[in-house]
Amino acid sequence: MNNLTKRIISAVLGLAFVIAVLVYGKAWLWKILILHLTMLGLNEFFKNMVANRFPEYKDLRWIAIFLGAGIASIILFYPEFLIIAPTVFLLIVSLYFLFNFKNMETVIERMGYLVLGIIYIAFTLPYIGAVVDFPVSQINGKYLLILIFAITWGNDTFAYTFGRLFGKHKLYEQMSPKKTIEGALGGLAGGIVLAILVKLFLLKTISLPDILLVAFIAGIFGQMGDLVESMFKRYFKIKDSGMFLPGHGGVLDRFDAVMFNAPVIYFYFLLTNGGLF
Repeated sequence: MNNLTKRIISAVLGLAFVIAVLVYGKAWLWKILILHLTMLGLNEFFKNMVANRFPEYKDLRWIAIFLGAGIASIILFYPEFLIIAPTVFLLIVSLYFLFNFKNMETVIERMGYLVLGIIYIAFTLPYIGAVVDFPVSQINGKYLLILIFAITWGNDTFAYTFGRLFGKHKLYEQMSPKKTIEGALGGLAGGIVLAILVKLFLLKTISLPDILLVAFIAGIFGQMGDLVESMFKRYFKIKDSGMFLPGHGGVLDRFDAVMFNAPVIYFYFLLTNGGLF
């Protein structure tokens, strides 16, 4: 089975799973699942990445999971308190290192890794769950979630296909040697095509210009998320973030693009529909 076939099968099965959960399951069940994935992602980042290169920083893992789960829970279940989350987060992190530092020479570096990992994962991944209870009544949050994954998987599948068929110019060789400009453009086109299909069949209340614009922006951010994950793996000297799915790597490997485009899509429609004001 070649890589393209695996990507297509993964996309189809993944989309079918998402639809099944949303149709037959409750919103809170999906949110619990995403909370669990967030904690797994934090575990991967601090156990398999940070501690892999810096074993002396292995103590960051549990405080990261604790704080990250708290932030994710606020985003998923109590978004009205999100405005105070960064302040509380900063206070707890500061107190933790004030009274639990091991080496004054590395305390700022350790604090930096902790803050970076939690912001990277706990402030992004939970929006995949929060979107199902989208606070704008005229937009169905479950359909918006399908849009998120459709853009992501369309981007991924078309980028791989166009890259294999037409790729000649490297996109960002230092971070990902195999990615090409042609593949990136094909991915953007694929995400837009699938977004239009979701709009035609599900999100009929959203205008076509909005769909085209958000698919383009989310496609770019999704590709950036992929490159950022590659940057982390190169820095921490690992091939995969974990073993969440056999042959597909860890949670961060599978959700790197969604982590960047889900918040973009969420806040785009929130801002354009007056949800913040």
